[in-house]
Amino acid sequence: MTIEEEVLKRIKPSKEDEEKLREKAQIILDRLKGYHAEIEGSFRKGTWLKGDTDIDIFIFFPKSVGKEYLKEKALKELIERFRDLNYKIAYAEHPYLIVNIDDVEIDIVPALDIESGEEAITAADRTPFHTKYVISHLDEKGRDEVRLLKKFLKGIGVYGAEIKVKGFSGYVTELLIIYYGSFKEALRNASKFRPPVRIELVKPKKEFDSPLIIPDPVDPKRNASSAVSLKSLATFALASKIYLEKPSMEFFFPSKPGRQTIKGDILLVKVKIEESTVEDIVWGQVWRNVEKLKTLISHEGYRVIDISAWGDAENITIGIQLESKSIGEYYLNVGPYFYLHNVKDFIEENENVWIGEDGRLYSIKRRKYTVEEIIKKNLSFKQKFSYELQWLNEEVDDPWINSFLRKTPSWLK
Repeated sequence: MTIEEEVLKRIKPSKEDEEKLREKAQIILDRLKGYHAEIEGSFRKGTWLKGDTDIDIFIFFPKSVGKEYLKEKALKELIERFRDLNYKIAYAEHPYLIVNIDDVEIDIVPALDIESGEEAITAADRTPFHTKYVISHLDEKGRDEVRLLKKFLKGIGVYGAEIKVKGFSGYVTELLIIYYGSFKEALRNASKFRPPVRIELVKPKKEFDSPLIIPDPVDPKRNASSAVSLKSLATFALASKIYLEKPSMEFFFPSKPGRQTIKGDILLVKVKIEESTVEDIVWGQVWRNVEKLKTLISHEGYRVIDISAWGDAENITIGIQLESKSIGEYYLNVGPYFYLHNVKDFIEENENVWIGEDGRLYSIKRRKYTVEEIIKKNLSFKQKFSYELQWLNEEVDDPWINSFLRKTPSWLK
């Protein structure tokens, strides 16, 4: 049995799995009689993975009611229908419900009923056109090839279009299989990717500027793969190359890192977001904080080995790895050459000024801020938040911290 056959055996749902989920979905559909409601997403397309117990049900309202109706009145109508069930309100472009029935999560998403994908007012409006396109272009074998690619992308950590991941959506994964024909062929081509990568199932109706460009077949004005970052594209390309040379189950089912030796000094910034908000909004701010802190800490003279973040929409940890937190209280301040117009300003603003052998002016300056002070001064979120700082002094069992310390993914060893 090949690795792909073994993986597919583990990830392909059985008829019994499908029937159980369909029964849960029918409970919701029965309560939505009178509405135009349809099952969408990977369950409807037949590309879902065993153990993924999420179902998407969309309720389509007349286009004439507009986007604002979905944000307010549609949500109230849905809550009225599911008040007695275990539900919560979630947020994307507009609010939707997540109902939990026997550990099966069912997303109930309001959308507008449109004639074509190009008429979409909200992102949700295109969904039925995506569903129809994929169903019409994939047979049973094609759906299994999608499953293999999904699991591969999950295993290497680049599956998901949300800002937290900046990777490949389920729809983009399906488009890759439709375009290349199989899992192996997708990997063969991905191993040769050089950005920008263009994959055209349809001619685009505008120019795009992204590492990966896949014009959406149902709306060619949109780049379906706009969420894919350069890092995610690079990870997919390198993982594809290595897998084709040396296949391993580690690409699909990566082993968890054990305790790692602490190298350098590790500061953990543990952030608590104290009010509900959209996860993508929070993670957009997380990555902006990561880039800002990296720049400011480096500017102060600390050598940053790595900085990253992990967690969810409410509890985030930013990990900062420094060569050392112990650096001199004073540093060499490099000034202008003696003949430049701002030389007088430098002399007035600094003490201990001298002229170097290279004709530049130099001075000795005291560092303004410690790493902790930089974070206290610059960490920011639009939502109410609190945080605590922790220098990592000993090895721990936390898989996220150990992944951050290990750096090398298991498939790259």
